[in-house]
Amino acid sequence: MGKLEMRRVLPHRWCRRLSVAWRNVPLARQAFFAFYSSMVLVTGATFVLYIQDTRRSVVEMERSTMLSLFPVIERVIMDSMLQGNHEPIRRLFSVHNSRGRDERMFLLDPGKNAVNTEDLGRNMRPRRLAAPPVDEDKNIVMDFPVINRQGCVRCHGPHSGTLGYIRLVSPKRDRQAVAEANLKGRLIILFSSFIAVGLLTLLIVRRVIDEPLGRIVEAMNLVAHGALHARVEAPPSGELRSIARGFNAMVRRLERDRREIVDLHRRQVAHMERLAALGELSAHLAHEVRNPITGISSAMQIMQAEAPEGSPRREILGKILGQLNRMEQTMGNFLRFARMPEAVVRPYHLHEPLGRVMDLIESRLRTQKIKLERNVAADLPGLRGDPGQLEQVFLNLCLNALHAMPAGGTLTVAARAEASGAVLVEVGDTGQGISSANLEHVFRPFFTTKENGSGLGLPLSRQIVMAHDGEIWIESVPGRGTSIFVRLPAAESLESAGV
Repeated sequence: MGKLEMRRVLPHRWCRRLSVAWRNVPLARQAFFAFYSSMVLVTGATFVLYIQDTRRSVVEMERSTMLSLFPVIERVIMDSMLQGNHEPIRRLFSVHNSRGRDERMFLLDPGKNAVNTEDLGRNMRPRRLAAPPVDEDKNIVMDFPVINRQGCVRCHGPHSGTLGYIRLVSPKRDRQAVAEANLKGRLIILFSSFIAVGLLTLLIVRRVIDEPLGRIVEAMNLVAHGALHARVEAPPSGELRSIARGFNAMVRRLERDRREIVDLHRRQVAHMERLAALGELSAHLAHEVRNPITGISSAMQIMQAEAPEGSPRREILGKILGQLNRMEQTMGNFLRFARMPEAVVRPYHLHEPLGRVMDLIESRLRTQKIKLERNVAADLPGLRGDPGQLEQVFLNLCLNALHAMPAGGTLTVAARAEASGAVLVEVGDTGQGISSANLEHVFRPFFTTKENGSGLGLPLSRQIVMAHDGEIWIESVPGRGTSIFVRLPAAESLESAGV
């Protein structure tokens, strides 16, 4: 990075840091600093302008004084010259220049050379010297012309318009010192006013903003820690009163809602305990019913084998066996749903369970004339879980898709890696789709739209996916088909999460 870029970046960083620091300052302090600093800046700028104006006024007053003094000096010089007595002129300049002050008065000839006034009155031609230099930045310098009047013509002749100049010099610092001495008192008053206004502003901000906001923040902290009985007592005025009243109303609603939630949770816990007990009883009952069904099925198979070919009894026994097999399958699904078998967790790749599922449904795809579109990425991240249970999930999803396309269609099986590291699997069909009324119930146990369905396939699949820290959802458009999505976390994300 070049020096020019560094010069541009550093101010930007400092501005950003100051902005962040300012946002972290409490609102009461922000209001105090903003008001007080604005007042100080405006008053300070006004005072500086007043000082400058006072100094200019003092200088202008001194110029006015010098203008008023010149006619007196001119009259003394004119009277002395007309009487032919130069002594008053010499004494005037001598007395004025010997007072020990820095004010000076010079008599200049038309060429602005200094005339030595000490030579006047001594019957000798006054010496003329170069005028002493004067720093006009530190002194007020005014040159007043001495005009050749009618009484002066006899000595100076009629051709000279200006007989000379009177130069008055007055130091600026003396006049400014007077002004500054006057301003010191005003400055003391100004700083006293700053202190008084600052204390008064601090008191007002503390009363009007800081204390009310403090009560509101304290009540919010209590509510954040679960104390929903907290309220903002003695609501302030203005907009803060509306905020405090709104906060109190919100907390009252939260307190009421929490009581309702606690009561509902208590009822749900009791209901879940009853359901758990009922589930245990149902699982035990299903297990007890399944054993006799297995025995009856075996006996029916023997009786069917003993029945002669073409016998009506053999056909009836076959139908009974079909219903018994359906009952046994339903009981098996119910037991797996009620008592999920222990998962055998190990690292695996998604191609393993998907490959076995594709082998199992291959013949049925040919029978139903269903086209398979398989789009499984080859570089999927590794997974961790029970591939046998997930194989059951994908087999159930594929069988549901095949059942939705009895007259043929397209089965889509796709899998890809997401940016988050998870693996997304899609199983889609081009069947009739699921209505919106049924879509929200498909994961409810024993809900089914199939004639011979048990209603436990999708709930069991959802239970397995959730046990693998995954997600499952359905998107369906009636008349166009259904897609079921399964998202499973990669093995790396599970290890980083400590699973």
